[in-house]
Amino acid sequence: MDATARRGTQSETIVFVWAAILAIITLVSILPIFLYHVDLSTLSFGADIPIVVGVGILLTGYAPTFAALLAVRLVPGSGGIRRLLAPAVRWRVHPIWYVIAILGPVGLFLVGDLIRALLRLDVPSAWLVVPPASTLAFLFGALIAGSFGEEVGWRGLAQPRLQLTHGALAAAIAVGVLWSLWHLWPVLTPGGFATTGVWGVVLTFVRLTATSVVYAWLLNGTRGSLLIVMLAHAGHNIAAQIVPLPGGTQQADPVTALLYLAAAVIIVAFYGAKWLSKALAYPPVPVSP
Repeated sequence: MDATARRGTQSETIVFVWAAILAIITLVSILPIFLYHVDLSTLSFGADIPIVVGVGILLTGYAPTFAALLAVRLVPGSGGIRRLLAPAVRWRVHPIWYVIAILGPVGLFLVGDLIRALLRLDVPSAWLVVPPASTLAFLFGALIAGSFGEEVGWRGLAQPRLQLTHGALAAAIAVGVLWSLWHLWPVLTPGGFATTGVWGVVLTFVRLTATSVVYAWLLNGTRGSLLIVMLAHAGHNIAAQIVPLPGGTQQADPVTALLYLAAAVIIVAFYGAKWLSKALAYPPVPVSP
């Protein structure tokens, strides 16, 4: 077996171990929901629930990163924790990437409002709002979980390793499908499917798989800056709060999902499926020979 094939095999092994650990952490974290029969369809921010349930739900937000830290620690030749986290502080990239990551989601959602207006669908009374203090406090924690708590796993560990042998697009789709499945854990809980529904499941797969392609483009276009991807993830969560949507959220909106899909298609058409980037190939992930 040559060095490239060996590196690819070991990278896939690390991803498999990470996915297994992720599943275990997630299932253990949501177990209290079943034990205490908490109905997620009636759950709201500030609701009185057993502390172990709240802690479990909080831990799910960090499960991808916790699993990644454990995987590189347990699997020999994976590069270690320091190498895993190094891209999260890789900030020396062209300023345009910061603009795209932070303001791109706001622009995307505003385009969605324009499309709704043209189609004579419901549009918000105000296209931009400032969330109340209580929402901002909750959003701060959600930003940390969504950016650092997730992206060290999705784009820090899985994407660069899978694309070594399968290419960036195939890797992004695989990560996107897994990302979608993981995000749908509430469907398994009491009242969870009633809240999400079949349409919500479909939209989750479309939006997150397309977003995975966009984030792979950000990662490869910046030569591996996970920081930019984390900012894009945080930018999406912020935009979902400051660009309101009548009768629902951006996370479950078909226009938003289709816009992310359109962005992914444009990226693939312009940059190509191999690396989703016009730059040189993404630096190989260090593994033992």
